[in-house]
Amino acid sequence: MKDIQNTVKDYKYEIDRVGVNNIQFPINVQTMEGKVIATVAAFDMGVSLSRYLKGINMSRLPLLLEELSGRGWVPDELQDILSLMAQKLGCNDAYINMSFDYFIKKKAPLTGYEGTMPYKCRFEASLNEIDDKKCGKYDFILTVEIPVTTLCPCSKEISEYSAHNQRGYVQISIRYHQIVWIEEIIRMVEDVSSCEIYPVLKRADEKYVTEKAYENPRFVEDMVRLVAQKLDADERITWFKVSSRHQESIHPHDAYAVLGKCKK
Repeated sequence: MKDIQNTVKDYKYEIDRVGVNNIQFPINVQTMEGKVIATVAAFDMGVSLSRYLKGINMSRLPLLLEELSGRGWVPDELQDILSLMAQKLGCNDAYINMSFDYFIKKKAPLTGYEGTMPYKCRFEASLNEIDDKKCGKYDFILTVEIPVTTLCPCSKEISEYSAHNQRGYVQISIRYHQIVWIEEIIRMVEDVSSCEIYPVLKRADEKYVTEKAYENPRFVEDMVRLVAQKLDADERITWFKVSSRHQESIHPHDAYAVLGKCKK
């Protein structure tokens, strides 16, 4: 059968990235403890395209996922996967973005009731200017979003009793030269929040988290600064961006702050 996408002529422009997105596919993600977590990822997969080719063989991208089915996905192996993708499609650049929920078992602070807590994560990987030796410039960014409780310092200061709090969402993106685990990033954020979020709480636990939040008020500005301090102190991390968005309980809008730094 005629292969239209392989038609060769001068189409005037190279294409930076072409491929498929929103591929829902089951994956296993390796944990800090060496176990695997089963989840579902949404994949964006793409390559560059020469000005002399009409199109790419897009079916090769989901087929590649099928070939990789059952493996434990870890960031250090994505470079080899990108090289294989570029080889299969005859291109010099390859990209994979995969977004997924990372599930962690978590116990209530006092009663110990256990539940499953989801954290939104994303791997963004690219390999550019791949040569005949399958080498190229590799870039990887890990992003994790951590929900937390934050209590307003201003409300606590001006009120005779009580204070309003909100659900905060802290998003961390990092580059590193030595692996940083998702669990480590989650702990960095939860440690400096007013209180962390738990999937299951009984009454004794509710009392605990309410009082803990009251004793640890946090502005959105506080959250990004405190998290940035931890990221900055970690020598494995070469670049980071931290953002925090708080869903205000007494305002119709959200509050947000963003802080980033290139360390090397």
